[in-house]
Amino acid sequence: EEIHINSEIRDNQLYFSVKDFGIGMSEEHQQKIFEKFYRIEETSERFQGLGIGLYICQEIIDRHKGKIGAHSVLGEGSEFYFQIPLYSEKEEKKQPQL
Repeated sequence: EEIHINSEIRDNQLYFSVKDFGIGMSEEHQQKIFEKFYRIEETSERFQGLGIGLYICQEIIDRHKGKIGAHSVLGEGSEFYFQIPLYSEKEEKKQPQL
């Protein structure tokens, strides 16, 4: 299976994404995947897990004042991404713009 990994700096933020070309997911599921214990029923027998991995990721990114999300098309794959500030608000005032 092919996977694309991307990282770049955008407006003093680290942007990181992972894209696959697998089964994808519906918009309904995309809105819920970061909820604690949420699992997509259709795939729960094929893929193990407790439904807390993406929830924990979101908590970590939130604590770093960042954003996390996903874009997906059913049957075409998914892209998961996050972005976090390179500097704290205090440090950012001291740093040159990239």
